[in-house]
Amino acid sequence: MPKFKKIKLGVRSKILAASFVIVMMLMLSGIMAFFEFGRMSRYISTLISNSIQSVDLSRNLLNTCDRYHSELFRQIGEDGLLAQPETIPTEEFEASIAKLYTVLSSKEESAMADSVRYAYSAYMQVSNEVEYMWLAPQEDRMNWYFNRLQAVYEKFRSYLQRLSDSSQTILTDNYNSLQDSYYRSIMPGVVANAASIVLIVLFNYFLILYVIRPIVRMAKGIREYRQYGKRYDVTFDYGGDQIQAMNEEIKEIIDENKSTKSRQV
Repeated sequence: MPKFKKIKLGVRSKILAASFVIVMMLMLSGIMAFFEFGRMSRYISTLISNSIQSVDLSRNLLNTCDRYHSELFRQIGEDGLLAQPETIPTEEFEASIAKLYTVLSSKEESAMADSVRYAYSAYMQVSNEVEYMWLAPQEDRMNWYFNRLQAVYEKFRSYLQRLSDSSQTILTDNYNSLQDSYYRSIMPGVVANAASIVLIVLFNYFLILYVIRPIVRMAKGIREYRQYGKRYDVTFDYGGDQIQAMNEEIKEIIDENKSTKSRQV
């Protein structure tokens, strides 16, 4: 405490110090909010972008597989075709799956993509039988299609659908996370601004206490001395600032004035 008593700040220094603290609080809150929002925005934007690509890729895979499987059903039920029915292109499917792995954002999606790949392998293993089933009678081809191929395809398609649904759910969650991150990023600014408001209130309180009120008391003391001849007895101890020094000067001037008047009498 003795060290603090030796520190004497003037009125100007007190006002400047209080203003500096408020400005620094506002600047700090703005910088924190800016960087936090930028960081969260970049992170969530990447997740949302990956989720959108994941949804598009999984839906494209689903549509492609449905198209080829339906076309296979159409062709395998016909007679007299010279060409062999087309199956899902392995290279196209593997390329899409490989790209899908680069944009998956959760372990759940990765596990589902693994299941899709395994189910696809089982489907292709059965669909490769079309090479000799194509030469079989139509009834045999239809039995093969419904009793063997359709079962593995339904399992394969269910995994694709679940992957698409999972990607859609992740996209929705990431969108909600973006909204939550916005509120989290502005919280430092809100807290700092609230603290700044408190500081402004305290600043005005101490300004009134240490500056305005002493001046009002001194003005009242001078007025009562001039009008009623009352003794000037305004005293306060604010650490030796300019207002206290001015009060001492006023007191000395009034005392000198009293002495002069008494000598004249």
